[in-house]
Amino acid sequence: MKRLATALLALALALPATAPVAQAHSVTVTGSNGGTIQRDRDCSRSSGTARCTVSGTATGANGQSATRERVRTTTAGSSGTTVTGTGPQGSTMQRSRLITVTR
Repeated sequence: MKRLATALLALALALPATAPVAQAHSVTVTGSNGGTIQRDRDCSRSSGTARCTVSGTATGANGQSATRERVRTTTAGSSGTTVTGTGPQGSTMQRSRLITVTR
Protein backbone atom coordinates (compact mmCIF):
# COMPACT_ATOMS: atom_id res chain seq x y z
CA MET A 1 0.00 0.00 0.00
CA LYS A 2 2.99 2.30 0.60
CA ARG A 3 3.90 2.05 -3.09
CA LEU A 4 0.36 3.09 -4.01
CA ALA A 5 0.59 6.11 -1.73
CA THR A 6 3.94 7.01 -3.30
CA ALA A 7 2.43 6.65 -6.76
CA LEU A 8 -0.52 8.85 -5.75
CA LEU A 9 1.91 11.51 -4.55
CA ALA A 10 3.86 11.30 -7.81
CA LEU A 11 0.63 11.65 -9.76
CA ALA A 12 -0.37 14.68 -7.70
CA LEU A 13 2.94 16.34 -8.49
CA ALA A 14 2.72 15.48 -12.18
CA LEU A 15 -0.67 17.10 -12.71
CA PRO A 16 -0.58 20.84 -13.32
CA ALA A 17 -1.01 22.86 -10.16
CA THR A 18 -2.31 25.85 -12.09
CA ALA A 19 -5.30 24.24 -13.78
CA PRO A 20 -8.13 26.63 -14.65
CA VAL A 21 -10.53 27.30 -11.81
CA ALA A 22 -14.13 26.10 -12.04
CA GLN A 23 -13.26 22.99 -13.98
CA ALA A 24 -13.32 19.40 -12.85
CA HIS A 25 -10.47 17.07 -13.69
CA SER A 26 -10.27 13.33 -13.28
CA VAL A 27 -7.53 10.84 -14.06
CA THR A 28 -7.13 7.11 -13.46
CA VAL A 29 -3.81 5.28 -13.66
CA THR A 30 -3.53 1.49 -13.70
CA GLY A 31 -0.23 -0.09 -12.68
CA SER A 32 1.39 -3.17 -14.15
CA ASN A 33 0.23 -5.26 -11.16
CA GLY A 34 -3.44 -4.26 -11.62
CA GLY A 35 -3.56 -1.64 -8.88
CA THR A 36 -5.25 1.66 -9.72
CA ILE A 37 -5.09 5.25 -8.59
CA GLN A 38 -7.96 7.62 -9.31
CA ARG A 39 -7.67 11.34 -8.65
CA ASP A 40 -10.42 13.94 -9.01
CA ARG A 41 -10.14 17.72 -8.71
CA ASP A 42 -12.99 20.21 -8.66
CA CYS A 43 -12.64 23.95 -8.01
CA SER A 44 -15.13 26.79 -7.93
CA ARG A 45 -15.19 30.52 -7.22
CA SER A 46 -18.11 32.49 -5.88
CA SER A 47 -18.44 35.84 -4.12
CA GLY A 48 -14.74 36.20 -3.32
CA THR A 49 -14.34 32.61 -2.12
CA ALA A 50 -12.41 29.87 -3.89
CA ARG A 51 -13.02 26.24 -2.95
CA CYS A 52 -11.02 23.28 -4.30
CA THR A 53 -11.65 19.64 -3.51
CA VAL A 54 -9.06 17.04 -4.44
CA SER A 55 -9.87 13.40 -3.77
CA GLY A 56 -7.97 10.24 -4.55
CA THR A 57 -8.46 6.52 -4.22
CA ALA A 58 -5.65 4.00 -4.41
CA THR A 59 -6.67 0.36 -4.90
CA GLY A 60 -4.12 -2.43 -4.74
CA ALA A 61 -4.09 -5.51 -6.92
CA ASN A 62 -5.44 -7.45 -3.91
CA GLY A 63 -8.50 -5.18 -3.67
CA GLN A 64 -7.49 -3.14 -0.62
CA SER A 65 -8.08 0.58 -1.01
CA ALA A 66 -7.25 3.83 0.72
CA THR A 67 -8.85 7.23 0.14
CA ARG A 68 -7.81 10.81 0.76
CA GLU A 69 -9.74 14.06 0.33
CA ARG A 70 -8.43 17.60 0.71
CA VAL A 71 -10.79 20.58 0.78
CA ARG A 72 -9.22 24.05 0.62
CA THR A 73 -11.34 27.17 1.04
CA THR A 74 -9.74 30.55 0.47
CA THR A 75 -11.26 33.95 1.17
CA ALA A 76 -9.77 37.41 1.46
CA GLY A 77 -7.29 37.15 4.32
CA SER A 78 -7.60 33.45 5.16
CA SER A 79 -7.20 29.96 3.83
CA GLY A 80 -8.53 26.82 5.49
CA THR A 81 -7.62 23.24 4.62
CA THR A 82 -9.16 19.98 5.83
CA VAL A 83 -7.68 16.60 4.94
CA THR A 84 -9.59 13.37 5.55
CA GLY A 85 -8.27 9.89 4.86
CA THR A 86 -9.35 6.28 5.23
CA GLY A 87 -6.85 3.44 5.28
CA PRO A 88 -7.19 -0.08 3.91
CA GLN A 89 -8.33 -1.48 7.27
CA GLY A 90 -10.93 1.26 7.73
CA SER A 91 -8.90 3.51 10.02
CA THR A 92 -9.65 7.18 9.51
CA MET A 93 -7.77 10.40 10.07
CA GLN A 94 -8.65 14.06 9.77
CA ARG A 95 -6.63 17.23 10.21
CA SER A 96 -7.49 20.87 9.67
CA ARG A 97 -5.48 24.06 9.38
CA LEU A 98 -6.54 27.69 9.15
CA ILE A 99 -4.14 30.41 8.08
CA THR A 100 -5.18 34.01 8.66
CA VAL A 101 -3.29 36.93 7.13
CA THR A 102 -3.34 40.22 9.01
CA ARG A 103 -1.61 43.43 7.98
